[in-house]
Amino acid sequence: MGWLQDLFGQGPRYVTIGTTGAHATGDTAGPDTKSEDVACMEHKWCLIDDVLEGHDAIKRGRERFLPRFEKESDKKYNRRLHDAPWRPIVPDALENITSRPFTSPVTLSGTVSAQMKAFAEDVDGQGNSLNVFARNVFDNAVSHGVALFFVDHTRGVARKDGKVKTLADERAEGARPYWVQISVRNLIDVRTQFIKGREVVTHARWWEFPQVADGFAESCIPQVKVVEIKDGGGVWWTIWQKQGEKNFAQVDSGQISQMTEVPLVRVFTGKKRGTIACKPWSYELCHVALEYYRALARQSEIENMSGWPMLAGQGVAKTIDELELGPHTMLFAPPTDGNGSPKWEILGPDAALVEQIGKGPERVYDVFSKLAMQPTIPKAGVTATASGVDNSRAHSAIEAWAGILKNGLDEGLAFTAKWLGIADTVTANVSTDFAALTGSSDEAKIIGDAQKRKVVSAKTERSELKRRGILGPDFKEEDEEQRLAEEQSNDTLTPEAQMDPVTGDVIPFQRAAEGVI
Repeated sequence: MGWLQDLFGQGPRYVTIGTTGAHATGDTAGPDTKSEDVACMEHKWCLIDDVLEGHDAIKRGRERFLPRFEKESDKKYNRRLHDAPWRPIVPDALENITSRPFTSPVTLSGTVSAQMKAFAEDVDGQGNSLNVFARNVFDNAVSHGVALFFVDHTRGVARKDGKVKTLADERAEGARPYWVQISVRNLIDVRTQFIKGREVVTHARWWEFPQVADGFAESCIPQVKVVEIKDGGGVWWTIWQKQGEKNFAQVDSGQISQMTEVPLVRVFTGKKRGTIACKPWSYELCHVALEYYRALARQSEIENMSGWPMLAGQGVAKTIDELELGPHTMLFAPPTDGNGSPKWEILGPDAALVEQIGKGPERVYDVFSKLAMQPTIPKAGVTATASGVDNSRAHSAIEAWAGILKNGLDEGLAFTAKWLGIADTVTANVSTDFAALTGSSDEAKIIGDAQKRKVVSAKTERSELKRRGILGPDFKEEDEEQRLAEEQSNDTLTPEAQMDPVTGDVIPFQRAAEGVI
């Protein structure tokens, strides 16, 4: 019977019925049954993913993104769909936003042990540093409203003598903690509970799709990973592998003895409405991007129609089976008096109308640009203008997102310290200096004037100019100090002396005049 266990797994079997929705009862729910909290986000995440994927996904969506006209034939709609331009404006907008906290790398602060320092250089076991991993988390948090990562640990082989493994044994095997980012589209359920005044994750489930080599090909058996706190207070994990359309078998399980809660970290940028449910800021941005897509489609169609006007023949007999409109068609009509000679003319749309329709995409893009820039605009001061209020709100949003990212990284580092069996003495440094990134030339003039009046030092002036991006990223304070010292040395030379540009030695003026350098 060993081959049956290998085929179907050694744990219990489970058959689910109707688990595609979130309304299954306790008798029909299985490992893949989504919670209401997760299910309510599916349509939002699906739309966001399609917009981020871009051209191919939008074209596959057909009528979902580009409505069909009433009585429009498949042939005409397919042509219009093919001609409709798509512009990747959402990924560019998100890149502009998510890059802000990473103008300076994410680093560790506090008492950083050698173990934690080594971990920060490769947090996921794939060579990605804390800074790179944090950027990926932040990208997903901003685009989908929430991002998740699980703090896991490599599993070693049990000792042959049956004894409990020591820390030295695990280190000898290369066992280590690592972070795993979980796509929200693979999420099934997350449950929380307030324990000692703190919200703790008590249950989490998500899909995994491990790829297994099968000769020259690959195969995949989808599985559901469950991590939860059980009655005894311990944290346990189980793997349910899909055996058929609705059949699952438990194939593996174990206890996470180092943890007292599920080590799952959630990073929200959307307005939180549940354990996972939120309102992603990018969701509205995607809708405006689709509005821009439809505006471009209308403009393209109008350009086709106006560029290839209709030919009309008056006094020309033709049996009309179906009225065709648009380029490469002809309109036939009888003469008005019954005796007139045939008359041909070109029919086209009004030029003023074409001009106004052509401005449609531009107006929509202006709305998109303002919406996309809101989280990055610095505070406008204490003025009571509407723009000042908007700017203040927008700047506080990006600051809050960076702060939430820091909190999430700190939580992940705390779980990592538990895995390593060391004290939690480190935190993450995440840049929140966003106001400087949009510094204007007026600010640079004010700072320069303050330096001339000896209100601030020249070093402070250079530091502020670098913060505002006026000085390039390659600017180094120590190099600039050396250059200034060299310039000052040249300025103090007498007319009879000059600095050798090669060696830096002072040479007499007479020798320089004679060309002896």
